[in-house]
Order: sequence, then structure tokens, then C-alpha cells
Amino acid sequence: MSYIALCLAKLTNMTLNEEQIKEIAELLDSGMICFYHLPTGTIDSHPDPNDPYFDAEQWEDIIDRIENDWDNYERFEKMESYEGYKVIENFAYSLSDEYFRDKIFNAISRRKPFQNFKNLIDSSHYRQNWFDFKNKAYINFVKRQIQMKEK
Repeated sequence: MSYIALCLAKLTNMTLNEEQIKEIAELLDSGMICFYHLPTGTIDSHPDPNDPYFDAEQWEDIIDRIENDWDNYERFEKMESYEGYKVIENFAYSLSDEYFRDKIFNAISRRKPFQNFKNLIDSSHYRQNWFDFKNKAYINFVKRQIQMKEK
């Protein structure tokens, strides 16, 4: 089988349901790297090996399983920093409370924008709104990755 035919056959087998998409989104949001196993439809994940606190021994079985069957896995990436920053901006724009929106933009315009935003949102009554917004953004992010893989 040619490489192109193999890739096309591989992609036609990737049908994730909404629960799987949600699970991948939540794992990515928590900093994990996710892999979808095409033959079984299962999801495997592990922390980023480049993370300074990564303990390879704890994740050795999962990493070996993925590496030994690499051609049958699709990898899902977490958001880059600029993408996460854009989600925060979009959240701010979605708010009708102009005062709090301005506080967000002020917080993220300074040094350590993510930490500033977290400190601000955690002590606000918009905290749950933020979690809901970010969850939807991550689900859409995963769906875009699926669409890109299908092309």
C-alpha cells in the first residue's frame, strides 16, 4: 500500500464522538499530550516530556505503547501560548461588563499575562464563565485538529 493510500485509510478510521473530543480537550487543557489509537478508538495521554517536572518512569508503559504502534496513533497538540492568549482576549470581548473587560486587558498587557489573568479571574464572579468559555474553545480547537487531519 502506498504512503498516500495508507494515510487516507488511516484518516477515514478516525471518528471521534463528542465525549472523546471533550476528553481530549480536557486532557490538553491540563497540559497532557493526547493520542488517538485508530484501531481501537481509545485515547492515551501523557505529560509533555519537555516539562521540567516530567517523570518518564511513571509514564513509561504508555509512552512505549504509543512508540511501538506509532503508525496507528494520531497525536493531538495543546494550544500554543499565543492561541491561549487569544482565547483570553476572546473571552474578554465576550463580556458585556466593560469595567471587568478593561481589567482583563490591563492584566494581560503586563508581564506574566497568564498569571495575572488567573489571579484576576479566580477572584471574580466570572470564574465559571471563564471555565465554560475555555472548555468550548478547547473543544473547537480539537475539532479543528481533526478537520486538518482529514484534509
